[in-house]
Amino acid sequence: MVWKETIFRLMKKATVNIVKELVNQLTFTEAIKSCSVLPDGLIQLEVCNTHGLVDNGLILISDVPTVVLDVIDGTKILISGTECPVATEIKILSPTYIHGTVKAATSELTQISDNRTRFQIVYLYEVLQETRNRNPSTTLDRQVELIMFFLTSAKMGGELTQTKYKEYIDPMDNLAEDFIDVLEGSEIVGSIEDINYTIIPHSIAGFYDRIGHVKNLFNDDYSGVELRISLPLLKEGCIDCK
Repeated sequence: MVWKETIFRLMKKATVNIVKELVNQLTFTEAIKSCSVLPDGLIQLEVCNTHGLVDNGLILISDVPTVVLDVIDGTKILISGTECPVATEIKILSPTYIHGTVKAATSELTQISDNRTRFQIVYLYEVLQETRNRNPSTTLDRQVELIMFFLTSAKMGGELTQTKYKEYIDPMDNLAEDFIDVLEGSEIVGSIEDINYTIIPHSIAGFYDRIGHVKNLFNDDYSGVELRISLPLLKEGCIDCK
């Protein structure tokens, strides 16, 4: 019997898991540029970039989880306390990642145990569309049409649209741009230098028509931005056997 040469490919990693690994890289360490003790038991920390951090989010100071009371102008953070921390830097944690259909994601969100009233979410919308490539002479494995939402839970009662941009949309836009930076630095993502991507602000994340918002994306109110990008994913290698 003559055995033909066969190429056994490694099992293809699911796009949803690749995106999860990329989202998990949205963890940032920022040096504390200045610290001020304010009245009423407040401390103001100044950093260069808050990377989408929102009030009632969490940061780590000397590995201790600390609730953020307010974020001002994308550079100043208010926390509780009566004296400046000894630490010279803070760590901003990665957002919560979920994927699936809207129905599945809604169910998952309701199971998230979190006592904070506001937190960051990166939602990968499914169903995904992949254009796959089997040409052995190219490094491109597939081109994936991604629709992602960078959101924060929001309080909508009586807020002006301008306030929603300042508190929700602008920070999430900042986080989405951080994600683009992660894509550019990833070894599994092909070049996106010449690829355009679309950002859509959502004062209320949901479904809309020409008149405006008609239905929430999830059961609760979320605000932020939608990212649409055609993402090139590279091959992860193969094993040659006879």
